[in-house]
Amino acid sequence: MAIDKIKKTVFIVPTEIYEKFIIELKNLSCVEIIEQQQKKTIDKFLSLPYEQIKFLSTKIESTINILQKYYKNKSVLLSKEIIFDTNISSEIEEIKSVCENVEQLYKNINTLTSQVNTIEAKLQILSDFYGLNIKFSLLTKCKTLSFFFIKTESKTFEKIKKELKNIFFLYPWVRKKTKNEIVAFLSVEKENEAKFFEVAKKFDIVLINITELLTTDSIEEEVYKLKSELNNIHKLIEEYKQKLVNIAQENFEKIYVLYIKYLELLDFFNVQQNIFATQHTRIIYCWLPQKFLFKITTLLKRFSEVKVLFFEPEPNDDVPTVLSNKLVSEPYEFITTLYGLPKKNEVDPTNFLAPFFTIFFALCLSDAFYGILMLITWLLLRKKVEKTSEYYKLISLFKYLGAISIITGVFLNSFLGLSLPLNISLLDPLNRPVEMLKFTFLLGMTQIIFGLLINTFKNLRNKEFFSAIDSISWAVFIITFSPVVYKLFFPQDVSQNIVRLSTKVAIWIFLFIVVFQSRNIKPIFLKPINFFVKAYNTIGFYADILSYSRILALALASSAIAQTINLLVAKLFTAQLLGIKYVEPILAPIVFVGGHIFNFLISCLGGFVHSARLQYLEFFSKFFVSGGRAIKIFQPIRR
Repeated sequence: MAIDKIKKTVFIVPTEIYEKFIIELKNLSCVEIIEQQQKKTIDKFLSLPYEQIKFLSTKIESTINILQKYYKNKSVLLSKEIIFDTNISSEIEEIKSVCENVEQLYKNINTLTSQVNTIEAKLQILSDFYGLNIKFSLLTKCKTLSFFFIKTESKTFEKIKKELKNIFFLYPWVRKKTKNEIVAFLSVEKENEAKFFEVAKKFDIVLINITELLTTDSIEEEVYKLKSELNNIHKLIEEYKQKLVNIAQENFEKIYVLYIKYLELLDFFNVQQNIFATQHTRIIYCWLPQKFLFKITTLLKRFSEVKVLFFEPEPNDDVPTVLSNKLVSEPYEFITTLYGLPKKNEVDPTNFLAPFFTIFFALCLSDAFYGILMLITWLLLRKKVEKTSEYYKLISLFKYLGAISIITGVFLNSFLGLSLPLNISLLDPLNRPVEMLKFTFLLGMTQIIFGLLINTFKNLRNKEFFSAIDSISWAVFIITFSPVVYKLFFPQDVSQNIVRLSTKVAIWIFLFIVVFQSRNIKPIFLKPINFFVKAYNTIGFYADILSYSRILALALASSAIAQTINLLVAKLFTAQLLGIKYVEPILAPIVFVGGHIFNFLISCLGGFVHSARLQYLEFFSKFFVSGGRAIKIFQPIRR
């Protein structure tokens, strides 16, 4: 949850600036060097050759040109860095079917658009003669006449009639299309066809072959048919366009990012070929945490000759684990790394352990003045330790532990082992230890249930639903059965009715756990043994809760030692301890300061160790999977 993303980064560095670049890279302290090679290409990172990448980029570009007409957002937000999958063919396979679908839809739209243009052109011609109510099948039966459909200018129409006056012809239908244009249907005797064609040529009469445009027996029928076809085609075009809109909304950004990646690859190949031709090149392979990406981009602005590509790690790569938490919880990474780093894709427990560890430590210290000493220690050491050192996180931890310890010390009514005059004591480990013991049990049960809930959500995220049910069922059982266990220690605090109800419900939950978690046990006769295993697990959970009583023990020890030191000092001031009248008052301040410093140090050590132990054994065991590898930062050697 707070594990930083790691990128496999490849630098191509000209030899003449290599030493300067590697020094600057080292001073940045942000990468782990995998290997350095001379005159080596990055082909091993790519599953496609240059020519194929070039072809695919062209294919994707054509798809983008199509989809951008239908992409409603019009702009694409790109991340500052381009990350490559080392198996780049897997990326194109994901997009390939989309590209082919887009191309087919666009091709269909173009084909239909051509059909629309053809139909509209036919309709334009036929509309000129709309209203000519004849059956064309009858015309073909006439053996003595030829029929013509003409279009000419209005001013020449009268001249045409004069020229044709010696030819037997009829004007069965004439229509003034516009002010200057006339269309007409006329008939001519077959023996006069040649003379008619001479007149048509002389006056530039346009002859229209209507019969070629018809598939029906009349112009009206043909127009109706063509309009129906046109309407259906328009609907189909709109349907295809809507599909392109949907594809654009779902995939345009993904396709566009892939296109930019391919352009970067092509540019990288070109740079690679150019600088390899000089035979003076070094290639650096390294792991780069996401949180240090800004450092690298800033460095590359100063080294414009250096080319870089970012790749996603391969499944079998030995990728380091780098924690990346917010400023408040970052110091607690020291606690996590003492135990071990989480595996890749696992849960980083840092944010979860931070509040628990702080409260546990403050209760163990149990003194407001000791909290002040921790803050003083932080102020003295914070500038003495390098920020790149892991111990800087430990020193920063003192700030939070000291501040919470002051607040806790006030509510525990303890200041150097003395009572405060505020009268706001909520807990008192010396005078009311049972109340504090109950509180530590409550803290323990809260943290353990919280750990089981983390495991539940982790399993749900990984789609391991049965494992999620396992975790949540144990959490419910612990809560349900807790009144029964609580009565064993504090019989007067729980009524018998609550115990009986708790017992009945807990038994049913326990039986569900036994049956449900026996699902993978084979052979079947071994399933009853799981009852005893789960009963032992139940004891283990409540034993973990009892383990939190160590907080009371450490608070008792810290308070008791502080009060004992104060008592000794009081005896020394009155010369009642050793009986040496003038020596004892001089020893008193030394004993007071030395004793409380000793108690402060031993309480801090005990509080740190036991609070950490509660995280590692009781809390982490519920969800944490360790095994991650720490990153080996390429940085200057500091002594």
